[in-house]
Amino acid sequence: MTDAKHGTQRRALLRNGLFGMAAAAAGGAAMAAPGAAVKKDAGAEEYDIVIVGTGCAGLSAAIEAADIGAKVIVLEKMPVPMGNTIYAGGNFNAAGTWVQARDGIKDDVESFYKDMVKVSMNRCDMDLMRMFCDESAGVIRWLTDRCGIQWKPLDYQIAPMLGRCHEVTGKVQPGGSQLTIQMLAEVKKLGVPVHYGEKVIELTHDEALRCTGVSTLDSKGVRRTYRARGGVVLCTGGFHNNKDMLTRYMGGSVAWMPLRGSVCCTGENVTLTAPFFPNYVNMDQFHAGPIHAKTRANPSNMVNFGICVTPEGERYIDEGQTYVFIAQNTPRRIPENRAFIILDSRVRKEPIVDLRFKRYEKAKAPIYKADTIEALAREAGLPPEKLARTVKEFNEACRKGTQTKLAVAVPSTMEKPRTIEEGPFYAFEFSGGMTATFGGPKINRKAEVLNLEGRPVPGLYAARNAIGGLFYDNYLDGSQLTAAVIWGRVAAHEALARAKAGTAA
Repeated sequence: MTDAKHGTQRRALLRNGLFGMAAAAAGGAAMAAPGAAVKKDAGAEEYDIVIVGTGCAGLSAAIEAADIGAKVIVLEKMPVPMGNTIYAGGNFNAAGTWVQARDGIKDDVESFYKDMVKVSMNRCDMDLMRMFCDESAGVIRWLTDRCGIQWKPLDYQIAPMLGRCHEVTGKVQPGGSQLTIQMLAEVKKLGVPVHYGEKVIELTHDEALRCTGVSTLDSKGVRRTYRARGGVVLCTGGFHNNKDMLTRYMGGSVAWMPLRGSVCCTGENVTLTAPFFPNYVNMDQFHAGPIHAKTRANPSNMVNFGICVTPEGERYIDEGQTYVFIAQNTPRRIPENRAFIILDSRVRKEPIVDLRFKRYEKAKAPIYKADTIEALAREAGLPPEKLARTVKEFNEACRKGTQTKLAVAVPSTMEKPRTIEEGPFYAFEFSGGMTATFGGPKINRKAEVLNLEGRPVPGLYAARNAIGGLFYDNYLDGSQLTAAVIWGRVAAHEALARAKAGTAA
């Protein structure tokens, strides 16, 4: 499935507003045309740091590298930035921030750390997670002061997200596109070259498996070599649009989930790093989210504002869980991977819900509406009597405070559950969609890729969705972008230090 229609406006803004790129492609890598002769290597260029990818991690690394005096280049296989960042809501998960203080939200890093470990089932890398939580507030400050990012008023969401989801605001929606535009503007001001349409096809190395740079191929069939004195920073994303890898690591049912993330994340974090024998971890774990499969309208957190039902009109999941949990488990519990969110009119005014209404309207995804539950069911193609009975049972349990005992399989753990009583009523169809993978080469605090012996691969660094080990099972909204900034910036410092020390081969 393609995201060309879904992303046209965002790519146009990136293309025309900053770089005057040629028409954006619908998807796929910028490779030589079939049958085209590969031209002679155009020669090697040398830099302190070579960054692969123009997402949040790559742009953070580029800005930081240039700020500290590194000679740096960014390589992107697509004609414009088309990774997950431009599709993201622009949310950053963080605690102890100046934005929380501004909005009167009390929080602390230790509570944040405990919650992050808990949602990862105690299977995250504890050292990396500690660093993530400790550095999260600094991410918000750096983005504000260095990149000019502004923040929406914080929403207080279900536990354990609470008031930690910092959302980028600006003229462009979603926030991830606004973030990309502003970060690219800073990269341009710094004079950092960004080469589009150059696919990295190899991480070069010497006899001792020290990473020495990259080899690329562009759409005209020209091969180039870029040497990196300090190292290569891999910010390619994961493998969520590589069905072969998804099937191997997660199974065919996951591979056939509708795509929610970018089409261009196809597993270079695995294929490029394989010659270095890295320690791949959490390869069966992934980030999911609700999505309207036909139009790609994204309801995300709206699943927490009503009840979620099967096509048979029965609740099947705890709406007090994160949208990631709900999306991961929808295809597991409903073989056809098709469900409905049922809301009443009182939550329509909530900013989080209102934004999701607008997403469905903009995508021309169906929004079913009626003055009674039975009429709503008929509009959405659900069994009226069954849906009415489900809603009645849920409302009665909520009023009695027994919603956690509705059924063993589908309790509602929402602290303050929202009954569905005031019309008009609404129904939104959705499926569990694939957003991003959690697996990849393990890194340490210095963003160095670790091999199977637990030793750093000299000259090879990685950040955010290209890595594995930080997240497992569940996920709190905005965590990936926070991690991208942390280890993108760290990698820049480490690679430049290595270049200055003359340790590159």
